[in-house]
Amino acid sequence: MSVPGNNIIIIPDRFRDPYIFENVLSLQSRIFSEKAVLDLSRIAFMEPYSMLSFLLMGRDYMRSNGEKLKLINVPVHIQQYLTRMDFFESGVFNMPEVLKDNMMFKRNASSSRLLEITMIPNKERQGVDVISSVIALFRKRASIILKYWMNDSVTDYFVTVISELCQNIFEHSLDTGYMAMQTYRSGNENIARLVISDSGIGILKSFSSRDDLEFTGGAELIEMALTTPISSKREFGYGLCQVNSIVEKLKGVVFIRSGESSLTALYDRKDQNSKYIFHRNGLVQFNGTQISISLSA
Repeated sequence: MSVPGNNIIIIPDRFRDPYIFENVLSLQSRIFSEKAVLDLSRIAFMEPYSMLSFLLMGRDYMRSNGEKLKLINVPVHIQQYLTRMDFFESGVFNMPEVLKDNMMFKRNASSSRLLEITMIPNKERQGVDVISSVIALFRKRASIILKYWMNDSVTDYFVTVISELCQNIFEHSLDTGYMAMQTYRSGNENIARLVISDSGIGILKSFSSRDDLEFTGGAELIEMALTTPISSKREFGYGLCQVNSIVEKLKGVVFIRSGESSLTALYDRKDQNSKYIFHRNGLVQFNGTQISISLSA
């Protein structure tokens, strides 16, 4: 389907992991300034981090331009997946083509290896209530979501991670955020990915009052927050440190992007002779903080 009279941008098939999604983020300024219609016909696969980042892009677009971001030529299987994940419940996208009910994925036991997109409010009381509901649902589905890693301690670890990262949204971001989780197969790997994202003030602005901290760039500050007990609101903070310790124990991967910087910690390949934390600064500006926690088997 085409939309006469509109500037159409064909979005590249770069939704497979956080690193290559940078190709999509690089189009953001053009999308916003030209009020473009997005053609998703080339998208073959979409994982949770890319999905939530794309959702944030749509929300920022509506806040900036006062209208919904238009999507066309969405492949059927992508629209089925996004609908199943409650992607369109945010109300920030305009979809000219809507699938009939009999083409939608059904919410049954075979699809309970995921947590649908949930909005985390920026108010503490409402946020705590939502987090409690998410954790209850996760415990109910944990045996399927974490099938390849399943034991009671892993479930408890993820409850802690979900709680800590979702609390950061209403404690630090000054905006609402989203979370989602899914187990999926990529090549020969089974991947469990938890994503918690917002488009708030970001880590750098959150720590702007801490004149005692010394760092050379945003990625270095992210590493400090992840590996040392610092806080933007008090002398000591253990939230991200605790999350980092858990992911290291599980030999997982942490990816954090905030503003113009990102950090990747590869605990799945950590050894004494190789670098396992990677910094990137000077990226395209993208509001807020986006965090991906991954296990693979």
